[in-house]
Amino acid sequence: MISVKDLSISFADVNVINKISFDVPEKEVLVVLGKNGSGKSVLLKCIAALLPFQSGKVCINDVEVSAQLYEDRSTERSLLGYVFQKGGLFDSMTVAENIAFGMRRRNFEETTIKERISSVLVSVGLEGSDDKSPSELSGGMQKRVSLARSLCLEPGVILYDDPTAGLDPVLTDSIADLILSIRDSASITSVIVTHDLNFAHKVADSVILLYNGEAVCNMTVSEFFSKDNEYARQFIEGAEDGPIDLF
Repeated sequence: MISVKDLSISFADVNVINKISFDVPEKEVLVVLGKNGSGKSVLLKCIAALLPFQSGKVCINDVEVSAQLYEDRSTERSLLGYVFQKGGLFDSMTVAENIAFGMRRRNFEETTIKERISSVLVSVGLEGSDDKSPSELSGGMQKRVSLARSLCLEPGVILYDDPTAGLDPVLTDSIADLILSIRDSASITSVIVTHDLNFAHKVADSVILLYNGEAVCNMTVSEFFSKDNEYARQFIEGAEDGPIDLF
């Protein structure tokens, strides 16, 4: 479903991403790990065509992505959804208006908009929250609304930028269950940036670990958490020193 080949991006002559390649099969969940500043969110934004990259290629379903491709409103179904770290909701809009934002940009019929809002709010466990403002919601609920906004356009891929940041373990676990449920029910392929190893262990099919702009690990979740790989072992154990010096 997702194919990234030799992707590179630099800022002010600093190589942030250096010739990264990976594939994500349909319905699988890829988790991207790495210390702060390792390029995780930059990688996500490149896949979403929010940042231009110097070289390489990103394809979804064999179609090379571009900002123009994502802006194509000729079909109701979106190629990709993006769930921002802090929800990315408009404070001046209600929950329903936030969810409807993308559908209205694609000129959906109002009856369809209302039906989809009701449906996605049920799917994320927020039925009856239509008229609330984001300020009335907890951080976890805001992230559910952000996910609902992506789901209403029926994307084949959803990108998550640290979806459990700032959440307690109980809410984190509920977000993990929600992501897995949506993956199974809607056949959605996911790429998730996170710092939470327990969350990664629960949701991931495969793991990429970024270090100095390179993917030093690209393996199944069981291989990663077996700690047979030295990069994986040091990252999991939080080693402060050692021959690899991840930190």
